[in-house]
Amino acid sequence: MGKVISFINDKGGVTKSTSTVSLATYLMAEGARVAVVDVDARHSCLDWAAVADNNGHPTPLMVGNSHSNAGNQILKLKEDYDYVLVDGMSSFVTSGRRDVIASIIKASDFILIPSLPNPFDLWALAELTDMIKSRQEITGGLPKTWIFGSAVRDNTNEWKDFVKAKDEAPFPLLTTYLPYSVDFPRTTGQGRSPLVLPESSKSRQALIAWAQEVKEITQ
Repeated sequence: MGKVISFINDKGGVTKSTSTVSLATYLMAEGARVAVVDVDARHSCLDWAAVADNNGHPTPLMVGNSHSNAGNQILKLKEDYDYVLVDGMSSFVTSGRRDVIASIIKASDFILIPSLPNPFDLWALAELTDMIKSRQEITGGLPKTWIFGSAVRDNTNEWKDFVKAKDEAPFPLLTTYLPYSVDFPRTTGQGRSPLVLPESSKSRQALIAWAQEVKEITQ
């Protein structure tokens, strides 16, 4: 059985899709069998895969499902793939969308919550936190959940301030983060990721460090 890692945050623009495809490219480069379930209505991951396929770049199995049966499909994919990565939807304020997110949470082994590096974004996680912790109370702490910094601007105090706010965070923080860099939209816009950049690239180094930590905590 594979592992289900879901990227969930009801706020848009926090790099859920970028994180999903970046981790997918890393895991595929490691030789893992990877499937991606794109739950967001914008289907950014499906668009990325279409560009990748048109340019002859490798892609994971891609599935689009924005319905409340998404969790069942995720569990079926888990039987045949080493990793099933889920790009969760933004803005699940309606009951229908909440049902979709609930089904994803139930099917997940691990949840990663990308957050912009400021305390306000941590405070905005209250509704999602309640949904995850309600599930954890039933299942003895599963799915295991972490928060990580996304679009962090280097050469500022954003990351230091973010880490200082960790006591206010509802879940533990990863030690690594994904930086704010044009390399991410530039390479994902080509159906790839910063993994294809030279070894000296800071974006590539940050992606690898982050992906390695994710792989380690999901063992």
